[in-house]
Amino acid sequence: MVIEAGHTCMTLRGVQAAGSTTITSTLLGALSEDPRARQEFFALVDVRI
Repeated sequence: MVIEAGHTCMTLRGVQAAGSTTITSTLLGALSEDPRARQEFFALVDVRI
């Protein structure tokens, strides 16, 4: 699961970094436990490990 979101506190106050986003990710199930499954998944979605 990957979630990308804009943080209002970063864009409206504080550092006022326009367009800043935060990405949170996690691997669950077989992708978390099995290195071969994880490698195959990342190859299919063309993500560099």
